[in-house]
Formats: sequence, structure tokens, C-alpha cells
Amino acid sequence: MLCYNLKGTKKGRKIGMLGSFLGFRVKYVEKEEYSKTIGVLTGLKEEVAEEASREETSGTDNEKNEEITDFEEEMLVMLLADNRILDKLLFQMKKEKVQVPLKAIVTAKNQNWTSTALYSEIKREHESMTKAEQAGKKKEE
Repeated sequence: MLCYNLKGTKKGRKIGMLGSFLGFRVKYVEKEEYSKTIGVLTGLKEEVAEEASREETSGTDNEKNEEITDFEEEMLVMLLADNRILDKLLFQMKKEKVQVPLKAIVTAKNQNWTSTALYSEIKREHESMTKAEQAGKKKEE
């Protein structure tokens, strides 16, 4: 489990404890590591000396024009062996009242992305889902 912007916080310690209890290897990612791919950070891939190609590390075409290099929001990225573990983690986080809106699962595609490219994609998706949810609530009123 990769934890972003949670190191040294009460919430970060709780998430680390929950993750460890469920069998995750918890890593608090430092800003200096944001340019490494998710695959390297999770241990799926070995780090290579040369930078990953631009195509592989970009989330979507939109990010190619305005690539970010840093972000302050909390984010969790999980490498799962079993989806039931995700359910348990989300249940425990809800029970402990620990919220991190930006969450992702490592996939074959995004393991080649940098942390910032994945953040951009998750942020965009989260904003889109939030808008759709709010529009649905307005229709009910």
C-alpha cells in the first residue's frame, strides 16, 4: 500500500496500522519518489537507470499538456492479491472514521505511470463522480 501525504500524521499511522494488520506492506511515499513508476514503488518492477518513456507514464492525453510534478492531497494506492482484502480495509477505515477520498488499485496499465500521473487521473475521476453525485441529489429534491 502506497500512502501519499500521510507520513507522520495521526491518520497516516491509523492507515498504516490497519494496512499492516491486513497484510499490506505499507510505504509512505516521499515527494522525491513521485517520478518513479507505481510498479517500481510497489516492488512489481525493478528500477531502471533511465527515465520511463513519456507515453508510459502519462495517465491520459489531457495530462500531456499540463503535467504536475507535486501534489498535497492524501492518496492511497493498493496492490491487491484479493479483492476481499480491499473490502476489509475499506470497512475498517469507515469504522475508524479515516477518510482518504483519492484511492486507486494497481493495474497492468497504471503500474507504468508515475505517482503524479496517477494522481491526475484519480483526481479527475473523483471530481467527475462527485459532480454526478451532486447532480443526482439535486434531481431528487
